[in-house]
Amino acid sequence: MEELIRKIQNGDEEAFKQLVQSIENDLYRIAKTRLRSDDDIMDAIQNTMIYTYKNSKKIKNLEFFKTWMIRILINECNKIYNSNKKNYEIFNRIVKNSSFYSYDNSIQKINDKINFENLINTLNYNERIIITLHYNSQFSCSQIAKILNISVNTVKSRLTRGTNKLKKLYEEVNLYESNK
Repeated sequence: MEELIRKIQNGDEEAFKQLVQSIENDLYRIAKTRLRSDDDIMDAIQNTMIYTYKNSKKIKNLEFFKTWMIRILINECNKIYNSNKKNYEIFNRIVKNSSFYSYDNSIQKINDKINFENLINTLNYNERIIITLHYNSQFSCSQIAKILNISVNTVKSRLTRGTNKLKKLYEEVNLYESNK
């Protein structure tokens, strides 16, 4: 393994791929203990790999390379976890202090709201918060990026992915309801 690490330190991408393949299951299991979402887990692992590859020359004691990499992963997981925790609190405040539509007391509109909330709750947290901020609170993608401290492109991709999931779920629910 030390020979593989030396190759990595010399910029050998194939050696890095081999190392990652040999420990990817360990990395996933470790990240899974801290994070629930597979998207978050993959983000943490990806960030760890990027940082490890870019900074591999810094490690002097090659026998601790895997330990060093796992420590980086744990730090990445903690960053994502804390960010999600803060974002979840923001999301709860937004949902609590507002409604998705202006409702009158008609039963149909109340049912629509319940259905929408059920649908939106099927999304992962990152998609839910962005959809809520964008459609409910009317924030632009750049404003959401600043609020959540992520890139505008990440906001756009999560918004698109979440919206597409909602459309698909909505179609499935309507097909189910019409078949009753």
